[in-house]
Amino acid sequence: MQASERQSAPVEGALTWLATEPDDDPVADLAALRGHFGRVRDPAVPSAEFASCLEQFDLRVLDICERFRARLLDAPLPLPADLRLPTEGLIDALLDLAAGFQRVLEDVRSRWLGGQRSDAHALIVRAMRLSAEAYLFACMIGAPAPAGFWLRTYALLAVAVRIEDEGGEDGGKAGPALATAQAIMAVAALQPESLTGRELVWVRDYLDGAESETQIGQRRVGDANSLYWMDPEADAPPTALSRRAAPEGEGLFYFNSGALAADVARRLEWLELRIAQAEVVGLERDVDLLNADGPALPAGLTPVEALSLLRRMHERWSAPPHRVAPRRQHEYTVQVCAGLRAIWEMFRRGEAQARIAEWMVCNESPGGYAIMSVSGVSGVLSAGMVLALRPDAGKPWSLCIVRWIRSDNADQVELGLQVVAHGGTAATIAFRGGDVKTILPALILPPLSGVRHNPAVLVKTGSYASRRFVLVRDLEQRLYVAQGRVISLDMQTANIELLQYEIDPYPI
Repeated sequence: MQASERQSAPVEGALTWLATEPDDDPVADLAALRGHFGRVRDPAVPSAEFASCLEQFDLRVLDICERFRARLLDAPLPLPADLRLPTEGLIDALLDLAAGFQRVLEDVRSRWLGGQRSDAHALIVRAMRLSAEAYLFACMIGAPAPAGFWLRTYALLAVAVRIEDEGGEDGGKAGPALATAQAIMAVAALQPESLTGRELVWVRDYLDGAESETQIGQRRVGDANSLYWMDPEADAPPTALSRRAAPEGEGLFYFNSGALAADVARRLEWLELRIAQAEVVGLERDVDLLNADGPALPAGLTPVEALSLLRRMHERWSAPPHRVAPRRQHEYTVQVCAGLRAIWEMFRRGEAQARIAEWMVCNESPGGYAIMSVSGVSGVLSAGMVLALRPDAGKPWSLCIVRWIRSDNADQVELGLQVVAHGGTAATIAFRGGDVKTILPALILPPLSGVRHNPAVLVKTGSYASRRFVLVRDLEQRLYVAQGRVISLDMQTANIELLQYEIDPYPI
């Protein structure tokens, strides 16, 4: 009896703690959860007792997740250590809990009886959902998926596919687990390092309400252009078939993002129409547009921000991007000035007070660079922002867009850059139909050979209100004023809009 009581003590202590109110500090709450769970999952604790408290641990960790997400939504990278380290601990806790549900699942499968299969369904859904949360947080802090993550996710997927394929009275009940697995693969297909924390949460909420067919399993379905394959024996994310052919043999999993792209296209068309109607009647392009009758969209982004993100989601789920030029390995230092306002100030007032940092080029291609911080990072870094780069002082600046951010630890950041111009100048512009008091800082970009035949104007996201705008520039002690006409919206990210334009020959 005494041995039994000693074995039960960790579970009793955990249940007592779980019954109390959560700590106001989520970091302290997480530390307590990890301590109690570490004792409960000891092999000496009977399996039945371990399983009895897993559900309550699950509920508590999801509450902690909500509070951590609020802290990370707008946090710039690299995260400070006092935020990154607790988040890494949360990722570990989520995966530990997922492994706990897998442990109980294996026990249930060893006793697989008709009356117990429904238990397996619930266990696999919980384990997959916890894995999805862990992956989301890893993406939000700019880190790769933890070691072993894909192997464990594919193992869960294999069980879900088996349940779904067996059919019978219980056939189809693995649908929620397959949908969660598909959501993980869909986020991976979006190149999550190219999204901000707020965008990643919005995508997660979008996928929770997506009205598309689940297209994941061991059979190829849908268009090959949007097909991915996964090797259950490789700890690697899904690979686009358009980028690399699947290996020969059986046992692979397949995911097709085509149905998700079609669902996005329907919502994108609706939102574009709503924004156009609002502009015609002079309404603000604010969140009220998202509350109108039509396809449901998550909260958290303005209509313009949602529109930009939906366009990128549709583009990447319709046809995964692939590299068209080889990368060349290099190691040399460059000077970097990051942010639209910082670059604008530098172009207008000179470099004496400019925030210029030193970075290291890791590799380059004709269209961009991969660079790494070498002297620390100051200021805010975010996917989709603009930065200026040059090899040495006195050399001309190239303007680039941050396509992705990776941060394997708190002291290091790696950026993927796309060159959008060689050189540029500062200007101020005002769009026709916008607020008369809104005069915007802008960068004027020259044409880019092979990419853009006309000059372009780069402004912050949400500025583009009409095709016509007034442009003001300082040119060698004289003021240049012209009316521009937008030809096309060439790029829109969470931070900037890049508009190709011409000087309007018929100014109004």
